[in-house]
Amino acid sequence: MRISLLVICTLLAVATSAYSEEELRPIGIVKVATGDAAILRNSQRLAAKPGHQLYQKDILSTGPAGKMSVILRDDTIIALGSSSELHIVKFDFEPSRQNLGMVLRVTRGIMGYRSGRIAKLSPSSVHIETPKATLGIRGTYLMMRIMP
Repeated sequence: MRISLLVICTLLAVATSAYSEEELRPIGIVKVATGDAAILRNSQRLAAKPGHQLYQKDILSTGPAGKMSVILRDDTIIALGSSSELHIVKFDFEPSRQNLGMVLRVTRGIMGYRSGRIAKLSPSSVHIETPKATLGIRGTYLMMRIMP
């Protein structure tokens, strides 16, 4: 029994040490999810539902009939259309410590974006990556479609 408990505690410590404190802190929530909408986290596929919390390194994915919109802690709004995929590579929002930054990677589909406070406080700290280019966001609304 003691050995089993020791093994479980060791595995939990190793699993949580693989992620930084920032990666374990929620960065936003799903506002709307319809059809085939999912969050890919730690090799697990979770059906996206309104209210689900989002974390750094999450991948948001929609199928042919799926749609999803999310709001991040800095009030950034992201909407995904059908057959889309978005990787939340980085999200730092600690204005009191001047720790601001966001990197999103859109690999396919349709995305709508409305900048939040990170883009207003530190415009050069927001980047959206696509398969062909990286966009620097300076506080704006943006719609894009990534063709395969």
